Amino acid sequence: MKTAILILTVIQSLSPVFAPLHDLVVPQQPTKPQASASAPQCVTIGVTELTITCSYTAGSSVGADSRTAPRILLDRAVISFIPSDESHMSIELTFKNDTGSKIADHRTVYLAVDDERGENHMRRSLPRVDFTKLEPGRLMQFQEVLLAPAFSPGPYIVSIWIPSTDPLLKFDPAHNFLLSSNGVPNPATGLNQIAKFAVAASGRRK
Repeated sequence: MKTAILILTVIQSLSPVFAPLHDLVVPQQPTKPQASASAPQCVTIGVTELTITCSYTAGSSVGADSRTAPRILLDRAVISFIPSDESHMSIELTFKNDTGSKIADHRTVYLAVDDERGENHMRRSLPRVDFTKLEPGRLMQFQEVLLAPAFSPGPYIVSIWIPSTDPLLKFDPAHNFLLSSNGVPNPATGLNQIAKFAVAASGRRK
């Protein structure tokens, strides 16, 4: 019995401690998500070419922002690209219509990449992402391939920008559409933050 306890103690002492994955630090091996039910859970692999895979949970509908109606959830995102050079960025986004009916309004959806100061480095429309195709209560995946620029050294935030359907309000953050997944919508900026990455001076992420 004492031998079993000793072995268990040794195993526990060797267990690695992982940093929060939403910080997207450089891993030598694929990182593992923390067991948090509210924050997006991201795994990042690669050095020259990055693949960021994130999963999300549904946020509470109690006291929800009016900009979250109709209620749409982001369930999963996979983004692959070469941050230090111009490259084709592959994107997979899985959404869920969390309402009891089809969505009538067609919204133009964009992928946005900003630096930590909020300066725009990339805005690309996602023409295949069409919320009117979402069936109530069901998951649906959309895939896109975009041309992404080379990113200078520094940290970046990847977001989904869904502006108002009114052309006069397109650039007013107060009227942007917000998704209903935990840790995703940012009411202040009107953006839906889905991932982070950083590029080191050497061209590798940090």
